[in-house]
Amino acid sequence: MPSEHTRRQFVNWFRKTYPQEFYYFHKLESNLAKLYSHDYLALNEDEFAEISLNIRKLQGDKYHLVANPYAAIFLGSLCKTIMEEFASNLESIISTKVQDEFEKKLSTKCSKCENMNLSGSVFCNLCGIRLDPANKKWK
Repeated sequence: MPSEHTRRQFVNWFRKTYPQEFYYFHKLESNLAKLYSHDYLALNEDEFAEISLNIRKLQGDKYHLVANPYAAIFLGSLCKTIMEEFASNLESIISTKVQDEFEKKLSTKCSKCENMNLSGSVFCNLCGIRLDPANKKWK
């Protein structure tokens, strides 16, 4: 197993070379710390636990994934991390899309500066000129 010094060197290289992947690695490590600290799976300091996965063929075309407890928790934590990140990013993406749609359908475009103003605005919020009701963007 690698020494702590070697591990730190790798982590620093990983962080610098692949920042986006490192972000997910760090999030995954945080989730693992919460799960592996459970009494049933607790490791002693500097102790390693093997993560093992096997595939067993059953009758016909059926297969079964066999994992030891550490591997099962690792896979669960991996899925949990991906789902949490997807959900938090999805919220941001959706709010941006909703705002864009709102601006397209429910606003008036200024003919001078092209700023989008709320529907019903009489004057442009940016340059102050009187808005032309014909420039409504909603249908």
